[in-house]
Amino acid sequence: MQVWIYFTLFLVVQGDLLDLYVQHMDETSGTNTIQKTHPRNIGFKLRTKRSPKESQLTVGPFKKQRLDVENDWWMDRKGIKKPQARLPILKPDGLAFPNMIDRSNDPQSYEIVLNKSEIKNEYKDVNSDVEIIKDIKNGTLTDLIKKNPNRTPKKYHSYENYEKSQRIPKKSMKNESMEYYRQKRSIVNVNFTRHEILDNDGHVLLEWDPSDDQIVTFRVSAKTLGYIGIGFNENNHMKGADIIIAWVDDHSGEVNLLDSHGDEETNASPITDLSQDVKVLEGVQNDTHTIVTFSRSWQTCDPDDHILTEDNVRVLWAMHESDPELNTPVWHGDKRGGRALRLKTSASRESPPHSPDIKHWDIKLNQFAIDDKQDTIYWCKIFKAPAFNKKHHMIGYEPLVDKENEALVHHMILYECASTSPILGQHARIVGAPCYSGTMPREWDSCIQPIVAWARGSRGEWLGDHVGIPVAEHREGSYYMLEVHYNNPMLTKAIDSSGVRLHLTPVLRPQDAGIFVTGVAVSPLHLIPPQQKAYSTAGYCTSDCTDMLFPDDGVNVVSVLLHSHLAGRRISLKHIRDGKELPHIVHENHFDFDYQQSHSLENEVKILPGDELITECVYGTQDRKRPTLGGYAASQEMCLAFVVYYPRTELAGCYSMTPAKDLFKTLGVVNFKGVTLDNLEKLFLTTGTDAVTLPTTVQHQLPVYPATRPSENIDGDVIKEAESALKAMREIPEQENEDNVFARLIIEDPEEFRGRTLAEHMLALPWTEALLTKSIEHNLYYGRQMTFCRKRDDKLALPANIQKLPNFTKLPEKNVTMCRDRMAFSAAINFYPNLFIFIYVIVSSVFIC
Repeated sequence: MQVWIYFTLFLVVQGDLLDLYVQHMDETSGTNTIQKTHPRNIGFKLRTKRSPKESQLTVGPFKKQRLDVENDWWMDRKGIKKPQARLPILKPDGLAFPNMIDRSNDPQSYEIVLNKSEIKNEYKDVNSDVEIIKDIKNGTLTDLIKKNPNRTPKKYHSYENYEKSQRIPKKSMKNESMEYYRQKRSIVNVNFTRHEILDNDGHVLLEWDPSDDQIVTFRVSAKTLGYIGIGFNENNHMKGADIIIAWVDDHSGEVNLLDSHGDEETNASPITDLSQDVKVLEGVQNDTHTIVTFSRSWQTCDPDDHILTEDNVRVLWAMHESDPELNTPVWHGDKRGGRALRLKTSASRESPPHSPDIKHWDIKLNQFAIDDKQDTIYWCKIFKAPAFNKKHHMIGYEPLVDKENEALVHHMILYECASTSPILGQHARIVGAPCYSGTMPREWDSCIQPIVAWARGSRGEWLGDHVGIPVAEHREGSYYMLEVHYNNPMLTKAIDSSGVRLHLTPVLRPQDAGIFVTGVAVSPLHLIPPQQKAYSTAGYCTSDCTDMLFPDDGVNVVSVLLHSHLAGRRISLKHIRDGKELPHIVHENHFDFDYQQSHSLENEVKILPGDELITECVYGTQDRKRPTLGGYAASQEMCLAFVVYYPRTELAGCYSMTPAKDLFKTLGVVNFKGVTLDNLEKLFLTTGTDAVTLPTTVQHQLPVYPATRPSENIDGDVIKEAESALKAMREIPEQENEDNVFARLIIEDPEEFRGRTLAEHMLALPWTEALLTKSIEHNLYYGRQMTFCRKRDDKLALPANIQKLPNFTKLPEKNVTMCRDRMAFSAAINFYPNLFIFIYVIVSSVFIC
């Protein structure tokens, strides 16, 4: 009979008796919600979309009801409220354990100690009723001594006093749980090697220790007496973000931590995760700041949490002067922000100690007027190296970007010029010229060897103390060309003097370092279809090139800058040796257009002669209706890797591009009106396109590293024939706003496409058909590649050659099954919570009977 009674009760209250009991205990004893540990909270939630609404589990027509308890809820046996009645005295149970983090709430019980000598003297006579905690005073961490003679005697130790904690007598542990003691000792081993100020005012400091493969420990310090929220997301907003909210209760002094997430559709208040996967280690609040130390797994296996890796992630912050009410934070207003970081990588190399030998050379534009009529501007200027009278090493660089123009400056590259002709000295006196255009002097074509490659979001780079990049080697004069890319979609007028600062030393390092470029030549032949979630392209550096130019013992890679534009999603530099893929030299699975910091390698990678490199870029164009072509504008695309290595060789560029005839064939085009495919392909390989022949925007779509110069292996009559044919093509109405050379190529064959421009034909293709796009992707990725191997002296080391991507054994994918066991178990608990409770009730009733 009792079994049926329990079963009926189970249906009425939906079987969630444990939730009701814990909720009842919360409301009567003030237990924090975060301290609930019943199985319902550790469940794994299978979902397709996060929702701000609280989920309700139902059985038949019944819903879970909240138990609203008033302060005067106690009634006598007749049902009459007894406000003055006292609760019955209960016998000790399993919940009666000492609170190990209780502390005095009296602010008068704090003594501030400002220096370590005073702390040491104070510790000599310290009693067991003293607690050492953290404080921030005037922007620096100090210690606080907190006395509470009315509490249970125990001693707490900050992790700066680890040696003292090692001398704790065993008898002092009799009132402390071993788990808590281990927790306090675990903080001692934390080494916050990474730190970042997240806001512009210096009010939010995040420190973390990435040394452990499983756990990452954070310490956040914020100038607030309310809550501080730290989030992780791919974008700079809280939609779908993994959010951790921390605060110290103003009344009880308890440290609170909520593992939450943002709704994927709105910016509503964060939703508390079913699975709480963060662990508070330490926390304190003083007159101005809140400081909380916590840890979590890199991979929590919770779908509400982000997996933290070596890749870019947007670290968000938000804060308010008030504590959350009922675990719901008050809206932060404008006290919020975000910064892109790589959490799991080692810290960047630090600048060397100050030395009188280290000097700097600023290479900047001078009051350049940014035009409000062009959204993309590439400006180049020649500079002559100072008269050092001897070779110097560049050991680091940093950007010099005008604060008001940070949103406009996209990237800057400093090239060394192979030519030492005095005519470059004359060009150094002028303000510069548009890069890669008919007005750019031909003498500047020799400036192709990168010395510095900086892109948006980077803070520069310092090289290791064993390498340096040679500067000012030529006694007759060394010349450099600064290229600045302005991305100005809002057509803003501005005056800019941005550039780079080189840190130089005459004390030469053991090794000369260099930079070579690999990837896809910047050209309109680089095609990315529209409405694609993940579309891949690849640039190829051949074994012939590395075999010819690399020494027998190979070269060592120091760092790599991966570069793409707005459609870029993932980039990797693959390494092939003897038909087998080695671990990627670098990869970025969350490419961020606004954070293109170079990857400094903790362990240098050796590239041997005969090795092959593949630069792979994956693009997302779901929001685009037109095909995206390779080019210089941010709305166009690039796929490049700038590799810093030593010892320096003659290599400047090792890259590839799809042959024009292969691209046209893949798109179903046989021939064009008035120009042969052979001549057209040769035109694409040069920068010899006259400004009168092609529209201005087309000039910014020819290869950044041309396969050949007009004087190299190409008949001038062939170029003139191709240019004349293009000039004779029909004019395209301005309203069509086509800004690529394909808008001037008229299809002759096949007949079904006759009369269309290539641009119109590409626009009419059914790009949403997966069979079509996958076929084009496969043909261009694995098809023929025209490969180039260019030296620092602006000459080809090898004739341009057409090859296919090599066949190789791919690197096995990393094991991604680590979460499956937990997911299956958690899903079972989440799907059948009431079944478990029902079984528990049945078993309990048997024992009662």
